[in-house]
Amino acid sequence: MTFIKPEHENIAEILRSMDGRFLESCGCYFGGGTAIVLKYGEYRQSLDVDFLCASTDGYRELRVAAQRSGPAGLFRADIKAARETIFDRYGIRMFLFYKDQSVKFEIVREERIPVGGELDDDLGVPVLSSSDMFAEKLLANSDRCLDRSVAYRDAIDLGRLVMAHGEIPSSAVAKAQRAYGESIEHYAVKIVNHLRQKKEVRHAAEVLQMHRDDAFDAIAALRADVRRLWPDGGVEDEPEDGYDNSP
Repeated sequence: MTFIKPEHENIAEILRSMDGRFLESCGCYFGGGTAIVLKYGEYRQSLDVDFLCASTDGYRELRVAAQRSGPAGLFRADIKAARETIFDRYGIRMFLFYKDQSVKFEIVREERIPVGGELDDDLGVPVLSSSDMFAEKLLANSDRCLDRSVAYRDAIDLGRLVMAHGEIPSSAVAKAQRAYGESIEHYAVKIVNHLRQKKEVRHAAEVLQMHRDDAFDAIAALRADVRRLWPDGGVEDEPEDGYDNSP
């Protein structure tokens, strides 16, 4: 499988250089925005590589491998570390350099929810299940939904997942709510209401290097599903002229 954007192809090569079976045995899964982008049509640019590990034993094995050998403990390709690796209770963070591209790589020690997935034939690494992608994005949206500097990427990614799968699974909502409670609903409603402002959706599309129509479609899909999930949650109607990309 070849990706359209050369930056995404480089990330795919980095992923394919990893030992997928080792990651799987550690309960470590490729997730976050870049995983969604690579698996669901490259609709925006995403250059960070995030894995999640909810296993205490698995995280220990990953940390030991990275501490002993640096990037060589996790990657087989000619990948160099741009700076010293950071290890702490929250995860492992590396800043990598590959084919003139800088990549922020992180293994997050996920302590909020259990996660799962399966080995992906195209990328060669375990990828988070679609249900857990939804759950993680619901959590991320609750953490930072109104942070304009991240260009509302969690809402857009959620919308693209809804477009691909039809709706947010009840299991994903339940899992996210076990961690964050009623804030999952509160911030889901808050972001779709905030993004009634077309200028904010256009801002997101520009920052994320995506087509405006794709951004508007994703938000419209998310809005409809948030209303389905929480019919009394206060989801406001779409602007009367709809989600077009006019100025």
